[in-house]
Amino acid sequence: MNKVLLLAFLLFSYSLLASPICQQNSQTIITLLSDPSSRIAFKNQGGLLGKGVCWWHSRLQRSSAYLAEYKPDLPPPDVREVRRILTTLMQMNGVTIIPGFHNFESFSMAHQREIQKTLNYWQKVDGFFNFVWIQSISGNYQLRPEALEARMNMIYSTFQTSPQPLWVMAQIKGITSHSLLLLGMEKNANGFRLTVIDSNHPGQSLEIYYHFGDTALQAPASRYAFIPYVGFQNDYKKIFAAVRNYCGQKADVEIPAGEVELTP
Repeated sequence: MNKVLLLAFLLFSYSLLASPICQQNSQTIITLLSDPSSRIAFKNQGGLLGKGVCWWHSRLQRSSAYLAEYKPDLPPPDVREVRRILTTLMQMNGVTIIPGFHNFESFSMAHQREIQKTLNYWQKVDGFFNFVWIQSISGNYQLRPEALEARMNMIYSTFQTSPQPLWVMAQIKGITSHSLLLLGMEKNANGFRLTVIDSNHPGQSLEIYYHFGDTALQAPASRYAFIPYVGFQNDYKKIFAAVRNYCGQKADVEIPAGEVELTP
């Protein structure tokens, strides 16, 4: 390898190592997502029968935190490039550069229509071909106090040992469920305090309190009660494979199993 090629290789390698994507970990991701400028700018909407796309809104929010890098000095993308960016984030198969924007909030504000179309499509694919809807009606919406306490301890253990944030299905009474991204979970003398992103209130970090003896959790800023289920942990396998490929890293990350996953 001549000196020119060696220098080019070293500069390219340094640029990757200096990339925020290659420096991130669960804590930096939580810090990033705690900033509203990293969020999807619009709330959960659209979907089948106008009932929303909360599951996929949350998954896109998470994949964008891990896989999107911003180049605000470059010209903004055209519609075709926006679709390519969104396809990459939906499939979680690579790191994508978002030119012309500083963060995901401004990008999603400018391209809400294309993002909503992507979320609607994603819901249809998972619902009709991967039968994910079955899992959305198979959970409990209320548990005996001892059973819910055991479940909360399990979620706490998963949160501590898993990449973050956790995707959580909120099973509601009837054939209804919602989703949350769990940013923080703290144990105290009375139970747990959870900090979440709710796609119905995407610009806020909301808190949920569980007290020993409860039979369900109460959703923040809403009237419904629910039982939480950890899901889409397999997304992390794709996300970390994409990051390893981009950054040249080889170390695997241990990912605890989720309860809600796509049908193989």
